[in-house]
Amino acid sequence: MQEQIGKVTIQYREEEILLQTEALEDARIRELLTEGYDCRQQQSPDWPVLYHLSHLRANLTQWLPVKKTDRVLEFGADSGELTGGFAGKAAEVICLEENFSRCKLLATRYQDVDNLVVYAGDLWKNLEQIEGNFDWIIAPGILSEAQRYFAGENPQVQALKILKKRLHPKGHLVLAVDNRFGMKYWAGAMEPHTGRYFDSLEGNGSTCSRKELEVLLEKSGLGEYRMYYPYPERWFPMSMYSEHWLPGAGELNQNLRNFEGERLVLFDEEKVYDQIIADGRFPEFSNTFLIVAGPERTDLPVYVKYSNDRAKEFMIRTDILKTEDGFQVRKVPVSQEAKAHVTAMKHWEEVLGTQYAAACVKVNHCELKEDAAYFEFLSGHTLEERLDDLRAQKEYGKLAEALQEYKKLLLECLQQELQPFAVSPKFVEMFGTADFKKAYLGAPVNNLDWIFGNLMETEDGTQIIDYEWTFDVQVPVEYLIWRAVSLYLHSRSELKQMGYLAQLGISTEEEKIFEEMEHHFQLWLLGGTVTIGAQYLHTAGRTWKLEQLLKNVKKDQIQVYTDCGQGFSENNSFWIETEPDKEGLIRLTILLPAGCKAVRLDPAEETCLVKVRRILGELGGSYELPWSHNGRELENTGIVYTTEDPQLLISGIVEGTSRLYVELSVQTISPDAAYACMNLLNRVRRAERLYNSAPFKLLKKLKRTGK
Repeated sequence: MQEQIGKVTIQYREEEILLQTEALEDARIRELLTEGYDCRQQQSPDWPVLYHLSHLRANLTQWLPVKKTDRVLEFGADSGELTGGFAGKAAEVICLEENFSRCKLLATRYQDVDNLVVYAGDLWKNLEQIEGNFDWIIAPGILSEAQRYFAGENPQVQALKILKKRLHPKGHLVLAVDNRFGMKYWAGAMEPHTGRYFDSLEGNGSTCSRKELEVLLEKSGLGEYRMYYPYPERWFPMSMYSEHWLPGAGELNQNLRNFEGERLVLFDEEKVYDQIIADGRFPEFSNTFLIVAGPERTDLPVYVKYSNDRAKEFMIRTDILKTEDGFQVRKVPVSQEAKAHVTAMKHWEEVLGTQYAAACVKVNHCELKEDAAYFEFLSGHTLEERLDDLRAQKEYGKLAEALQEYKKLLLECLQQELQPFAVSPKFVEMFGTADFKKAYLGAPVNNLDWIFGNLMETEDGTQIIDYEWTFDVQVPVEYLIWRAVSLYLHSRSELKQMGYLAQLGISTEEEKIFEEMEHHFQLWLLGGTVTIGAQYLHTAGRTWKLEQLLKNVKKDQIQVYTDCGQGFSENNSFWIETEPDKEGLIRLTILLPAGCKAVRLDPAEETCLVKVRRILGELGGSYELPWSHNGRELENTGIVYTTEDPQLLISGIVEGTSRLYVELSVQTISPDAAYACMNLLNRVRRAERLYNSAPFKLLKKLKRTGK
């Protein structure tokens, strides 16, 4: 039987469909599709909506070099999250999906596509019925789902061998699987299929290590393949690394992607990634593997970076292609609206080439082919690398000189076109209504990305390697300088207090104006897009940091330090579990080592309020012990601590004392409350000092006399 939705036909067997039930989320997704819901313009109400409808899902496979003559099979198409990435490029796309409800979502989503056919029901039966072979088989979920379809040993191998037979001799099979030893699992992310912590690392999840994957491919007769490493993960990947192009230090800094539920954060993944990258072991710890199995082809990029989380007219993809002579850069529009933005790059090469000629700065050559812009992959050292070298050597004076050289070079490039700056309607559209306090100069055309990472010293001299953000809008030259410097200082906090912007003639007041301009510019680039970062803040599950967990564990514990003449240390400390009574009173019995001269109690590891009832030593009988603290006393209320290291120091312990008895209450309070108490106490103390001062007493006496 079949059902038609727009131009898309769904083929199915009625006896299979009658046994299926529709998931609750499918009805919501269908309703949203009918309403024209767009994840780019609205916050997703929850994870299922983002999972099914985010345009970033297609990033996993959209970059594949599918040709207009190719026949594509999508095996396990779900609701069509990936389908849009190749449906518009191929001659024919056949989607296989078990669930009829999901098939209808897919067909509804792409109802205007005329080269798409959908088969619902048993995947393998439908595959047998379809005639002919394919240039591409997209089967990202088969490695984690194969055990559902095949019994015995190596169900994945059985599945892969069947799919391999359906490829043309030069065809390619595309697979994806989460890495069993992915960094996110070590850092505290749950295994997505089981919803439990550490299942992947313990071998209980539907994941696969790199070595296991290589063995599976070899046993399946897929010995020829290229492996990619999607980042941050495979749901919403923004980059694709490969063996020919691995990440550098500092690149892997978007690691929180727990949209589906809570996770732990046991360490800083970016810092650990940097260490692993330096050790050459990133492929072992990539969160996801993506495999393109089949004959080697030159049009497969070695690196892919998406910039499609912004306004449609700026949504592009940057590819690095390996050539016989080295590498080549390609910028590709990933929306119809972005084609003009990409083709304009050739125009800007010519404009900027003329603008920069007087300063002998060259512009990276651009060539347009099939709606894409191709650039030379230049070799040399960027100004950013030079500044970082000076920073590493702590040559801060020379770094300041290099910044002055940058300013001089920029002014030389723009000198012939500089004219008094005037706010234009386009400026207001892009940068808002800035409240300038003085007159500026500016050129009529500006490359806003005249930043340190884009200025490269090559054998042919200084070149600007990327000029995507070039616009025919006048801006103050000082804004270009501020933008380059502030972007550089953003991740180099130790340089921010060295006054580099002031040395370049930019005042604190101007910084605020330029910050506001930049804010408006970024909003303009987004065009109302709700970024994946904003979606995360709205949708993601709770994130538990290790420090939070430890604080929760230690809330019912007090740390005890003993000093036997060598001072207090962690080695001479221990923890006592506490259990307050109904009135909140904690009673401790502390056994002392021989020769103990002093004891320190740390009642909490956060701001708190402590009230000490008594502290006694035991030596034949009990005796009171003197004690001090690092908080502030609140009369009869107790001691308020604004520090996260509150301490009670017990001294005067008589030699031979075997134990201490301590009775106290501990109440944790927020830092704001602690500081409020402290400020109130300070005001009371000041009032008391004033009230008891000689001048105040004299004034009171004079008033009484006057009466």
